[in-house]
Amino acid sequence: MNKILKRSFVLFAIIFAFSAGILLYYFSLAVNGGDWATYPANKHIYSNGILTKAGQITDRNGTVLAETKDEKRVYNKNADIRKATVHAVGDLNGFVATGMHSAYLKELCGFDPINGVYNVSGEGNNIELTLDSSVSVTAYKALGSRAGTVGVYNYKTGEIICMVSTPTFDPASGDTPSGKGVYVNRLLSGVYAPGSIFKLVTALSAMENLSNVENMQFSCRQGVTIAGEWLSCLGNHGKIGLDGALVHSCNAFFAQTALELGRKRLTATAEKVGFNKTLEMDGIKCAESKYVVSKSNDIDFGWSGIGQHNDLVNPFQYLTFMGGIANEGKSITPYVVKKITTSGGSTVKKASKSTNRLMDEEQAKALTEMMRNNVKKNYGDWRFSGLEVCGKTGTAEVGDKSTPHSWFVGFCNNPDTPYAFTVIVENAGAGNGAATAIASTVLKQTRKISFD
Repeated sequence: MNKILKRSFVLFAIIFAFSAGILLYYFSLAVNGGDWATYPANKHIYSNGILTKAGQITDRNGTVLAETKDEKRVYNKNADIRKATVHAVGDLNGFVATGMHSAYLKELCGFDPINGVYNVSGEGNNIELTLDSSVSVTAYKALGSRAGTVGVYNYKTGEIICMVSTPTFDPASGDTPSGKGVYVNRLLSGVYAPGSIFKLVTALSAMENLSNVENMQFSCRQGVTIAGEWLSCLGNHGKIGLDGALVHSCNAFFAQTALELGRKRLTATAEKVGFNKTLEMDGIKCAESKYVVSKSNDIDFGWSGIGQHNDLVNPFQYLTFMGGIANEGKSITPYVVKKITTSGGSTVKKASKSTNRLMDEEQAKALTEMMRNNVKKNYGDWRFSGLEVCGKTGTAEVGDKSTPHSWFVGFCNNPDTPYAFTVIVENAGAGNGAATAIASTVLKQTRKISFD
């Protein structure tokens, strides 16, 4: 009897260990199967470590950006389209981490945990992007030889129309690109000093927290003294309120407003619109915008309220912020993957809206009016004829001897062109210069886009 009992325990132990092993295998397959299947050693989809077999990638208009032909992965024949969209499409070596060839490789190759890679014939899943290749080429040419990024998205639907980053490279050339940061998607992975575009955060925080904000005024005499140190301003604005301060981008007003708000309240507003957190686009993690002032002294805190000190902005985060203002306080999360389908046409994934309220409607309306006033009085409404652009420039200081970065952010307050945008041009000087001119060129091209 004891022998039978012992043998039963041994048998049960073996069955348990076998079952546990099976469960562990399937768990590992579910978690890691896609990575195993798309490992460069897999000759079903790679040749000498270069991706060859995967589905088609197209823009919103059906323009083919990349596909497999005759056992080879090929890009669009137009070099400008290739260079303008490579940070969204990706290269075949996987160096561009934000591109579809890297971030969506499993989906593109047609992997699923049950069938594995069923793409042995090169007919993986097809990915339709929300990008407009014509608008992207316009942005690429407008940036020219300068480093920077242009992001444009439909703030009603969430569709990213333009995601261009320079310097760039031609993924079809076969050459190893030279130049610093050519693989970096600056819209998603870049961080920059914001300069005066941060004044929109300070203005929003004042509206949220200060009961007398409509009548609040501060003095500007080419700047202001804070804690015995001088904080300079480009104008001598005298007594000035919020509306006038945003139009004239008065450093003295916004520095004093920051001090009136205090570190906790201004930080809370910054975090509500996306600072100090990791945002994602289609599951791709973006660089964090940073606003950290808990240990800053008063003069540095004053500078932080105007977008200097140690402030850092990720352009994608500011794109969502602009979309929130434009959309009556609700930000629809931007996305670039519109749809994934099998080679037979069955839908694997379809984009869905995700919203986040950043501010109430009245605050969004007030910011919209002030930003519209900026364009009319400062930046030249003639540059954006018929688009009803609302915007804010920024001239971000990046060192004593370096030329500042040029920012322009905003949106079209027009139902026919519902687009929010961020433009930054590295070391290009004043915001009301390079960045504004590029935004003008790109936004005019958006008039040709049809949307649902």
